[in-house]
Amino acid sequence: MDTRSSRIQRASHWIATATVVTWISTAAGQAPSSKPTPTTTPTTAPAATQAPAALPSATEIFAKAVTAAGGADLIRQQTSRTLTGTIEMPAQSVKGTLVTKVLSPSMMSVETEIAGFGTFRQGIGRGPNGIVGWSIDDIRGASLMEADALARELRDITIEHEIDPASGCEEVEVVDRSDFRGTPCYKVRFKCGGDPSTRYYAVDSGHLVGLVRQAKTQLGTLEVTASFRDFAVFSGRTMARVHELVLMGQVQLMTFNSATFEPIDPSAFVLPKEIQTLANASQSKPPAALPPAVPPAPAAKK
Repeated sequence: MDTRSSRIQRASHWIATATVVTWISTAAGQAPSSKPTPTTTPTTAPAATQAPAALPSATEIFAKAVTAAGGADLIRQQTSRTLTGTIEMPAQSVKGTLVTKVLSPSMMSVETEIAGFGTFRQGIGRGPNGIVGWSIDDIRGASLMEADALARELRDITIEHEIDPASGCEEVEVVDRSDFRGTPCYKVRFKCGGDPSTRYYAVDSGHLVGLVRQAKTQLGTLEVTASFRDFAVFSGRTMARVHELVLMGQVQLMTFNSATFEPIDPSAFVLPKEIQTLANASQSKPPAALPPAVPPAPAAKK
């Protein structure tokens, strides 16, 4: 494999990975959960050691995060969002531009252009038979998002989940207080379907500053660590301008230069023709065979 082909494949791999966490990384705040969430209670300290302060509940942590972002009322009003910026993979000397559009609750598009490599596109839109997740790039061509990945992304881009990250999750636990890259944080563990993750909320500011989650890639399921920094205000909304992703020791940087919340025409999320063809073909396939039914128990002898 020549050097250029290798670089193209690496660029495609990291961009695909970035979009896995782009939806959640653009969430600027969270609000209290309507469901009770357990909080880990510190064990009793030895007599000679001062006991640590009790941990706040997940509800309190989420409330502080949403206040830091600008308030739940503001977040609920901003159902449309357009983010523009740059993407960079320093180790590969790859740079490009990034545009992310979200129309809650079920539409999204991410378009990345890298000089010399082409355009990479991913999105979620409405097809003739329901919501479709998709991607198109010059390496793999067009493909549909798997059902579990689509369910995760749909959960992440909704306003409800943005202001209440516990929505749609079976377990949410405040684990402890620990540092994330030098910032004192509350560590909160989530289990949402088959999508476990850990988030770090800054003790002082309340912002979500770190995230660790599993991402499905061409190399299998891998751990992605994201950090969020350089918070700035856009139209009253406080958001992280710099998102740093680390996967298999490689670093990817996304820097957002602008964020607007003007209405987005739904036509921006129309499925590309290649995706429509794949979606139609997928719908025309016969359903998977059901497992054999359990035979009825024999009738009792009289």
